[in-house]
Amino acid sequence: MDDSCAVCAETLEWVAYGPCGHREVCSTCVARLRFICDDRRCCICKSESDSVFVTKALGDYTTIISDFSVLPSDSKEGRVGLYWYHEDTQSFFDDLDHYKMIKAMCRLSCSVCDQMEEDGSKRRARFRNIEQLKGHLFHQHRLLMCSLCLEGRKVFICEQKLYTRGQLNRHINTGDSEVDGTESERGGFTGHPLCEFCRTPFYGDNELYSHMSTEHYTCHICQRQHPGQYEYYKNYDDLEIHFRREHFLCEDEACLAKKFVVFLSEAEMKVTSENLRHNAMEHGGNMSRSKRSAALQACLSS
Repeated sequence: MDDSCAVCAETLEWVAYGPCGHREVCSTCVARLRFICDDRRCCICKSESDSVFVTKALGDYTTIISDFSVLPSDSKEGRVGLYWYHEDTQSFFDDLDHYKMIKAMCRLSCSVCDQMEEDGSKRRARFRNIEQLKGHLFHQHRLLMCSLCLEGRKVFICEQKLYTRGQLNRHINTGDSEVDGTESERGGFTGHPLCEFCRTPFYGDNELYSHMSTEHYTCHICQRQHPGQYEYYKNYDDLEIHFRREHFLCEDEACLAKKFVVFLSEAEMKVTSENLRHNAMEHGGNMSRSKRSAALQACLSS
């Protein structure tokens, strides 16, 4: 819809756009993309934008910058001519209050203390890094951030949810803590997926798949027989047991040392051209010259 952000679908009150001129994405989504993901591309056309202009979304009356070369180059944080410049997102603002809001969202701060400051009861604490902030949250407020969400959930620090110890455990295991809200508010989140071998949780299925693919093992023969179905084994020793039970593993010492030398069936192991080549090349030292030559010739003629 014309009056909604193309990314978050919220009402489009403030728009951020680059030289390409696409004005369909709100300033918060653009700031999140540029600050957290370090992605300077337009969400619509994917063209790179060294800087963006942020202004009130007023339909046909929206302020238009048609030539971005008129904007000051090598700008520093703060007031620059008619605008305010935010270095972290490389954005020009024509509204001071909105500039301050986006700047505050990008700041490393405690959302609990920020709320207290708004209420006039406490000054805002400042932090040099995320570990200092996490220490402050625990020691001052007995609250924790989910380290998996902190790494995988691409939102501002002020948008990260805060949990008590018990709430965090429920969040990781089942996703149904009080902080996470109702089932509809969780959007299908049922906890962070767990590696059944390492007993380690991961942010999402993609991260778990990456871990399983690099730290554990699958049977390439079963994958070939049943595409899309993945059964994992903790280590190669467990996979080798599977090879012996379900397939035909070459028991030659050299092949056992190389690993993964396994065949689909006994017939394949004995008579296929692949196996003839295997025997000739891997176990040729145990054959006479005439037998090795015959085996290789059979491979070539098959």
